[in-house]
Amino acid sequence: MAEDIIYINWLNMARAGLMGLEFYTPETKKWRQAHMCARFVILRVMLEAGDGLVALKRVVAADGRADVLIELDRAKVDTVGRKAVGDFLMKLQVYKSFGDAIGGTAMYTSYSDVPDDFLELRAIVMERKRPRQMFVQPHTRLQPDGSVELANFAADAKGMIESFVARFGLEFNEPLAMLAAAEAEAHTRSIA
Repeated sequence: MAEDIIYINWLNMARAGLMGLEFYTPETKKWRQAHMCARFVILRVMLEAGDGLVALKRVVAADGRADVLIELDRAKVDTVGRKAVGDFLMKLQVYKSFGDAIGGTAMYTSYSDVPDDFLELRAIVMERKRPRQMFVQPHTRLQPDGSVELANFAADAKGMIESFVARFGLEFNEPLAMLAAAEAEAHTRSIA
């Protein structure tokens, strides 16, 4: 079971590096979020390790659209993968320990630069982007007769506000009105 968790974590990091391309702006060649850049850097380190550790393959998905398949050789995670990431982190630490900001920045920048083939992958990531999921937890209420009632809320902004109202008894009429206005404005923009 531990090996499964390790494999899933490495696979998730490779995916995070690919999905992080959403936060890269090609026009300015800048990253908008440092942690997404770091995830991309780790993906680049994994790819550079070679020996079949990880591969990104362009495929056509069941829906007929372009997609990216991440292949990770679980047998090489503990050997090739661990060594590659460990060596990278050691180099970074040496630069930091010696106060070599120029050398450390140059090394890190070489990994965080986004080559043209990754811009093609970014286009696929952007085309397949879905709205961010919201997780709104249900509430339980103890009824006067001793039974427990489960209250569920929609997994959207309105459900989130309703959950707060139910939990804290606050007056959220104004935020609900603001939400309705924002949704109406967004709808108007999408029609225009």
